[in-house]
Amino acid sequence: KGEKSVISRLAANNPKVLDAYVTFTVETPLLSERQRHELNPLIIRINSATCLPNTPVPIEVLQQLCVPTYCKYKFHNFPPHRTHGQIHGTHVYFKDVNVLLTGTMKPGELQRYLRGPPLEIEVHDRDRNMENNTKEPCLFGEDEADENVGKVSFLASKSAICNSFTKNKVWHPHGVAKVSLTDLLLGKKYLTISAPIHNCSAPNTAAFSEEDKNENITELVSSSSLLPMGHYLESDSLLKVRVEIAVPLQMHAEIADAQVTNCLYGCIIYIFDYNNSSLLHDLVEEITEINAKALQLDCCPVHLIGMALAALKLKTTLEKVSELDIVTGFHLLDGATHLFVLEGLKDKAIKKLWDKHFERSYRREDGQLEILYNSQLAFHQRLYTDLEAIFYHFRLCKPLFTITKQPLLYVRGMVPWACFQALSRLSYLCRSKRLRDVIHGDLLPSAEMITALSHQYGVPLTDEDLFVQKPPLLSVSSDDYTVPGKVSRVKQAVYSSLDNYNEMCVPKNRFTYCHEYLSATFDPVDVVAACKESFAKSKSMWLSPDGFVFPGFKSSIESNLHPRMPDEARLEELSEKWQENALHANMEPVLSRDRWSWDKRHIDFDLYKKPP
Repeated sequence: KGEKSVISRLAANNPKVLDAYVTFTVETPLLSERQRHELNPLIIRINSATCLPNTPVPIEVLQQLCVPTYCKYKFHNFPPHRTHGQIHGTHVYFKDVNVLLTGTMKPGELQRYLRGPPLEIEVHDRDRNMENNTKEPCLFGEDEADENVGKVSFLASKSAICNSFTKNKVWHPHGVAKVSLTDLLLGKKYLTISAPIHNCSAPNTAAFSEEDKNENITELVSSSSLLPMGHYLESDSLLKVRVEIAVPLQMHAEIADAQVTNCLYGCIIYIFDYNNSSLLHDLVEEITEINAKALQLDCCPVHLIGMALAALKLKTTLEKVSELDIVTGFHLLDGATHLFVLEGLKDKAIKKLWDKHFERSYRREDGQLEILYNSQLAFHQRLYTDLEAIFYHFRLCKPLFTITKQPLLYVRGMVPWACFQALSRLSYLCRSKRLRDVIHGDLLPSAEMITALSHQYGVPLTDEDLFVQKPPLLSVSSDDYTVPGKVSRVKQAVYSSLDNYNEMCVPKNRFTYCHEYLSATFDPVDVVAACKESFAKSKSMWLSPDGFVFPGFKSSIESNLHPRMPDEARLEELSEKWQENALHANMEPVLSRDRWSWDKRHIDFDLYKKPP
């Protein structure tokens, strides 16, 4: 980290030595200037944790029952780092320094990691000291935790209790602070972050490997022996971290990342209405054509191509997937929305899909349409090669927003963990506006999550699901006829049945058509050129024809005058004394407004019962 002197103090108490300080000093820096540029050290300093909760367990009890407070995190593929334990308190000062040599990482790997989810730092301030926790066996009914059998809360914590049985996997409640390091991609060298600490989520049984499940049970840890979760949010707990990098990253780190040879893949996401059949038909047809051409299936009949692609699995069938220009991913439909998450070679298939459909985002007549794409974001591997098909279609039994509103969905243990993660991520994904936010929030579900969601909430697909409304049929002339068994994209102009009566027409010319008392004039329009012209016209209206016009100098009194201020005559009239009923002095009220005496109060209530 550039310092030449380090001072450390004796941590453990010793009856013979009251206190001790040790100092290490070097004459020259350990890293030369060349080594600093090649290794590019990244320094993560955890300074302190402030406003730690004193409830529901007081600090004095934590000092007696728990190990000293410490922090733990893991940065990418580097070994996990754990700070030294400090004495319990509301303000704990760690002053921990961890140096990571980012130059040893592969090119572009650091940029991809910084664009991803934030760094999670665990704050352990209530880990029970299990060495002194000895419990004798007892019969059912004698343990305090036996009362929770049969309750929903017990089912919710079942995974945490089961995971606590295994060796070296004892789980304790703790706080989590998420530290975002994306500002390093902007060329910054120092980051000073105060991240809020919130409660951690209970571990899931499915997250443990099979090796952990086969380990012998060494000790029994009941839910009653674990301390309750601290009130981090109510206490406004903060973790103060400082991050420093020796050589700042380039301002265009994403562009450099996209040019790395091992970052071959790109991603594009389509979110549009369920009734937009034209876009659905075009996307499915385009994806099928790209995959058929890459797998050399374009010589087969159309119905056989669909069957072959539906039964093809990349993981077990293809060997050199990275060299194939195919589109993988999934298509989710729920009766309200279509969601396409597509991945492929960024400069071939994905760019082709973007160039073909990007102009649709300017159309408003087709309803909602969101296209999330960034040509500067590149990835080194595919995410959805383990799905049941090369391009996986599945339908939900209900709309996604309806499923996520069910209260029982958020009771732990009611649905599989992978299924819940898929629902949660897809719900946030449908509300995102940028692909960068999707990657930073880790909103792309894995192949395992998609499979679990399909098995839990999926229903069989029908022919109407992929084509809500049958697209209009196109008639092709005899010159464009293709041999049966071959799939080819018609590159010439395709005319509808309306054009059969005008054989000499050209798409860019204006013509008139009349048949059986129907007349119409068509003027073909280039959508892209029209959008550019509209934008240029709107931009030209930002200024007047003479340029920027200065309204002239105004004094402070003129500037403070209200635009709707009354004139002088009205102000003089308003300054006169108010006279009640001045315009109607000669008119008497219709009803009497006198008061009745107390002895005649009964007449007051019967006033309107008798006719006048």
